[in-house]
Amino acid sequence: MALTQEQIEDYLKSTKRILLSTVTEDNKADIRILGAIATDGVKTYFSTQANARKVAQIEKNDNVAIYFEAPGQEFPNYVNVTVYGKAKKVSCEKGIEKAAALIKENLPKFELTQEKAIFVVEPEEIKIFNSSAELAQDKVQIVKYN
Repeated sequence: MALTQEQIEDYLKSTKRILLSTVTEDNKADIRILGAIATDGVKTYFSTQANARKVAQIEKNDNVAIYFEAPGQEFPNYVNVTVYGKAKKVSCEKGIEKAAALIKENLPKFELTQEKAIFVVEPEEIKIFNSSAELAQDKVQIVKYN
């Protein structure tokens, strides 16, 4: 059975760490784990050092994939979600304050400093893998966004 929009949002919110994949200058995937994250609906926010390699990669190619895997899952009831979209630096003060507050809810020790940047990813597509789906064709669900 397909996950509803609310179930997708709840699942994303329950995840405390993500894998972020960016594209290197020589067109290779570069993956790292991030903990300074938060979601708002299906939007994903993350914070990183402003001078981090991923920031330069996003500035050259903003296409990213974010892998979500909620903790404590075991087969046969296992779900993971991959969000595909474009990462954009949050630049307006109100947006930065909102994102920082959401990240702090998820990671209470988070502190926004001048050395950090916050990015948002709005999905173009979300892929859900649900091992508990009865039919093989229902195990992978694709949701498209505008």
